[in-house]
Amino acid sequence: MNLLAAFFCVFMFSLTAPFTRLAALSISPESIVLLRILGAGVICLIFILKDRWVPPRKAWPGIIATALGSVVGFNSFMAYGLREVSAGHAAVALAGLPLATSVYSIIRDKLRPSLSFWFFALFGTALSCGFFFVVNIEELLFGDVLLLLSVVAAAFGYVEGGRSSRLYGGARTMSWAVLLTLPFCIPFAFIYFNQSSENFSEWSASVWFSLIYLASVSQSLGMFLWFKVLAKGPMEKVSLMQLLQPFITLLAAILILNEEVLWVTWLIAGLVALCVMGSNKERQKLK
Repeated sequence: MNLLAAFFCVFMFSLTAPFTRLAALSISPESIVLLRILGAGVICLIFILKDRWVPPRKAWPGIIATALGSVVGFNSFMAYGLREVSAGHAAVALAGLPLATSVYSIIRDKLRPSLSFWFFALFGTALSCGFFFVVNIEELLFGDVLLLLSVVAAAFGYVEGGRSSRLYGGARTMSWAVLLTLPFCIPFAFIYFNQSSENFSEWSASVWFSLIYLASVSQSLGMFLWFKVLAKGPMEKVSLMQLLQPFITLLAAILILNEEVLWVTWLIAGLVALCVMGSNKERQKLK
């Protein structure tokens, strides 16, 4: 059942980039980030009030790290990046997320993987980064850099959030991580929307649907389930489910955004997926 839950999470998260791109084509990245966090904050606050659990002192480092990585960092870099480049770009960048997560996890746990692991990890990373130069030919776009930073932030948040979830639960970890950002997000949102020229009434139904999806699925309810899946494991099988994410994202980019996806995009995504599979097998030998 946990693997089915893992697939469901991967499918839901595969739509994050296309819906972020859909919203970013019409509204500002600031609006996306703020409304995504505020919307998720409402859901998380309801859960916290019902749960009535207050984190002990030793839980706060993990919750703060999750807030910085999975809430603020990933959201911001992804929203700004997808204003500049397509969801297809994001699919290839996110294909390297399992590698980044695995590398940070190994560093965090002070493990010593084999040279084969580092080969797969570095080769997969080189493929992800090289893709942007192949597509853009002349230069690495600013949006590509932001997408890569979003992967780093997500990997950091996933590992720290997963570790915290083993002790306290995924819903609690994510709820308090989101709640922790609200004292900063609410005043900033009040100032920004008072000074912004954006008019909520002019936003299309597709924009509002995208924002609701990002807040309720990508940032709260989906993350509740995802951290629970990460905590339950087994991590090597859960990670294999993540291999599907770039391909689902590419299909969604075609169906939702009518993007043209080049054959080289599918090829690079597939090669990165093979590198993820290879690195996972090498990581299993450490256990």
